[in-house]
Amino acid sequence: MMISGEKKFDAIVCLSQIDWDFLWQRTQEIMSQFAKMGYPVLFVENTGVRVPNIKDVPRVWYRLKKAVRSLQGTNFADSHSNIRVFSPMALPFPYSWSARKLNSALIHREIDRFSRETGVPIKRILLWSYMTTPLAVDLAESLPWAGVVVDLVSDPCKVPGAERIVPYHRKMLQKADVIFCASVPVMKNIKNYVESLGYKKIQLFEDGFSTRLIDMVEEHRKNGAVLDKTTVNDERRVAVYIGGVNDKIWWDAVTVMARTFPDILFMFAGPKQLTGSQKHILSLHESDLSCEGVGRNVAWHPPFKEYRELGFFLEGCCAGLIPYVPTPYVAEMRPAKINEYLVMGLPIVGTRMPELERLAADYGPGIVYLADNVDDFADKLREALDEDCEQFREKRREIARTRSWKRVCFRVKNELNGLLY
Repeated sequence: MMISGEKKFDAIVCLSQIDWDFLWQRTQEIMSQFAKMGYPVLFVENTGVRVPNIKDVPRVWYRLKKAVRSLQGTNFADSHSNIRVFSPMALPFPYSWSARKLNSALIHREIDRFSRETGVPIKRILLWSYMTTPLAVDLAESLPWAGVVVDLVSDPCKVPGAERIVPYHRKMLQKADVIFCASVPVMKNIKNYVESLGYKKIQLFEDGFSTRLIDMVEEHRKNGAVLDKTTVNDERRVAVYIGGVNDKIWWDAVTVMARTFPDILFMFAGPKQLTGSQKHILSLHESDLSCEGVGRNVAWHPPFKEYRELGFFLEGCCAGLIPYVPTPYVAEMRPAKINEYLVMGLPIVGTRMPELERLAADYGPGIVYLADNVDDFADKLREALDEDCEQFREKRREIARTRSWKRVCFRVKNELNGLLY
């Protein structure tokens, strides 16, 4: 191994499992911080873990339009000119040999162009992958990278419909020089895949916090901007859930909260894809939500077009919700929405899961209120609202400030240079 601290790479190719303009979270934060540190980044948007079905039609259509635009040249990310976003027109058949070869050739061509334009040879480029698909394995094995990092926020093998990924997941973990895990449960689970291979480079890389949202709100308030009341158009207190509105949500728990607090509006803000026992839903009507209170005090809001709009909205909320169905997949999560809730000073009311328990243990009272069952949610929400005060709101904001993404990523960069051969 080379001496610790010696620089091992000069640029990054990121194989993302989300698109750049999806809800801002771990992937974009990390890549943005490395870009600010001077590393050019090629951000390759999601190339797929499974064959799309009817619920993916809007996403596929949107991707096709972006891919057509990308044919004119790689797009620069709005937030940083050092990040180039590539929306590959990849064939949506991740386990087809011919599709893999075609997709691999397409991305190889883009990587070669990225290398030429930045002047960084492949051997000095780090592959940072959130994907452990056949395509990701092909790319990891076919180029002489400076190193291969696999960054895991959950176990993709537990995602329904993605069971075929298991052997490729193992192979990608074996190929990796470093495996970053976003949570302790993910780290413990990943060891089951790699210990038999004698592989030990498993590192805990917990999320940092971004104050970008509150900075935006404060800047725009200085310029006279205010929340457009037509966005919410309700004078009641708002308990909010942000993120994908899907079957991970414990709708029975939402029903209990909506019954108990008729004076609170429970707002679900984000892209909606619901299946469950119903026929598949692609419509934009809040009546699709599978709980009581819809039309009275339970409502859906489409994703905010601009991040600062989310900040203005959250500033007027009384609590942030994470009511997830307690499944093995959920148990490994560290929900990205924690960032937005804390930075805007909101108490978090959520399902008991290991990462939320650790958050509560690390920072003490006034931060997280955990429910063990459906009926607990109303009691925990009441407790959160009763205890809420400006002292606790400032405590939550301070947690975000002291563990910023900038500090976390700078430390990880130094440690990473020491881990790569």
